[in-house]
Amino acid sequence: MNPIYRWIAAGAGLLAAGFLVWYFQTIVFYILIAAVLSLMGKPLVTAFGHLRIRGRHIPRWLAAMATLIVMLVVIYILARWLIPVVLQQINQLASFDIDRLTAALGEPMRQIETYINTFLPDNNFSARAYLDTRLAPLFDSVNLGQSITSVTVWVVDLAIALFSISFITYFFLKDDRLFFESVVLFFPSKYEANIRRALDSTTTLLVRYFIGICIEMLIKLICITVPLYLIGLEFNTAVVIGAITAVLNVIPYIGPLIGGILGCIIALLSLPAGATPGAIIFPMVIILVVFQLIDNIILQPYIYSSSVKAHPLEIFLVILMAGYIAGVTGMLFAIPAYTVIRVFAKEFFNHFRVVQKLTENI
Repeated sequence: MNPIYRWIAAGAGLLAAGFLVWYFQTIVFYILIAAVLSLMGKPLVTAFGHLRIRGRHIPRWLAAMATLIVMLVVIYILARWLIPVVLQQINQLASFDIDRLTAALGEPMRQIETYINTFLPDNNFSARAYLDTRLAPLFDSVNLGQSITSVTVWVVDLAIALFSISFITYFFLKDDRLFFESVVLFFPSKYEANIRRALDSTTTLLVRYFIGICIEMLIKLICITVPLYLIGLEFNTAVVIGAITAVLNVIPYIGPLIGGILGCIIALLSLPAGATPGAIIFPMVIILVVFQLIDNIILQPYIYSSSVKAHPLEIFLVILMAGYIAGVTGMLFAIPAYTVIRVFAKEFFNHFRVVQKLTENI
């Protein structure tokens, strides 16, 4: 075949593949989530496979089924525990009196007004009026009711998603080569050995990374919830703030900041009776900062650097570039994507010195 026609055919194939991925993006999303869950469950499948019943090893299909059941039970327990707490928090916020917040923040608001009015020509800025304008619509019962109603609309879609992801995950757990074999089909047969080695290395690194992320989230949930409860917040409020900060912590660097700001807002809107904002927010900020320092110094270097075998500065620059290209979504997927790129680069472009340097620890 003429090289020009070959390149045209390759380009057309890539465009067609990109269109199919975009058109069936929901299904692709299900497959990717199932692939991640199967990577996280792979050690458990191996552990079940080593068990013996009447002198025989548990078959692979049974080990995969047991692993999937364990994962679903864990998700069910977390959902059963967190969803009522979140709903109760929503109901509490729905009945929140905005005047209570502005009254509690009376003195700080007056200081802010005085400071801002020194720079305004008309000197008519009112922090209380600003809060009434901006915050009151958020807690309007009609708007909140519409939000809750909209949540019920996608319950069926959520059920379909859970079933689909569980079904796909089971087969990925049962046959851990199924996903890889599907990937290998898209490459010429002469590169099959390289692709298989790259996929094996990628699996090892990503398993360590995703398991480390889950452990980090659990540690942050506990280390934030308990101190916040001890300083005076209600347990349900502390759990919600801990869960939000733990989930957003997955987004490198910017996630903890967003989680901290949201947590402080929720704490202000859920102040216990008789508590002053300063008595809660100041210790809360200290708790969040101290844990984030521990996370940045101890947990993240171990998870991000050790699990994917990359230098911390290298990881930082990759996350910054990913955020510049694709925003928060890019930052979220930066490390897994970079890990895959490094492994494949080592297999196919290892004759370049820069690739040798970046992949020397893999």
